[in-house]
Amino acid sequence: MLRLLRRVLPLIIAFGFSSCSSSEVTFSDSISEYSKESLLTIKKIEETKLHPELSDLLGDSVVVFSVFSDKNTPIDTAESLHHDVFTRVKEMTLFSSMVEDQRLNSLLNKNNQLAHAKEIYLDSLTTVSVSDKDISNPLGKYLIADNFLVFQLDRWPCIECNTPTGMRMKLRVVDAESCYIFWTAIVEIRKLSEEELNDLTSVAAKLTNQLTETFYNCFKKKWHRKRFEGLANS
Repeated sequence: MLRLLRRVLPLIIAFGFSSCSSSEVTFSDSISEYSKESLLTIKKIEETKLHPELSDLLGDSVVVFSVFSDKNTPIDTAESLHHDVFTRVKEMTLFSSMVEDQRLNSLLNKNNQLAHAKEIYLDSLTTVSVSDKDISNPLGKYLIADNFLVFQLDRWPCIECNTPTGMRMKLRVVDAESCYIFWTAIVEIRKLSEEELNDLTSVAAKLTNQLTETFYNCFKKKWHRKRFEGLANS
């Protein structure tokens, strides 16, 4: 089922407090100080800005990958969540360009070696949080993408089980050239209510919305930066 989901969505798409459920847990964090300083040095941001923001670490282009690790995830729900994440990120205009699904599929179909390497990369990234530069760098260059945005749904409740588990999603932002994971977010409902269990699609959509909104709130330019840049260009 996992392989099938990845073939259906081979490429696309990966939080803040809210009140979706009393048992909901949300976590988001930027990269470690070591990784942050390394990225700032690579991008030479420190030479021009005294107070860099997270938005400065984003590149101009992005490819969105989706990984659905739980075999219980319905295929139609996976497709819908992928589409929602891609569309919302596109509407944020944080990137100058996004690799569209059709182009991504076409590019990977032309390069079986990199397509296979992409599967290996996503497996290691989503299973043990290891980002391999030997794959991320050539893959990013081939896809013409500065960043990978990886959406992961790794827990979906088993309705047939006596004790259904909760729901958990993650979102990661990776610098393709250096392979650094420079932002991670997790949202989880540990214990779903009976009402939530009866409408899992809506719960998943709500959590996905929280995930993308938190991403946007972390990476959007602050109002004073926008004002300064607007004055500088006027």
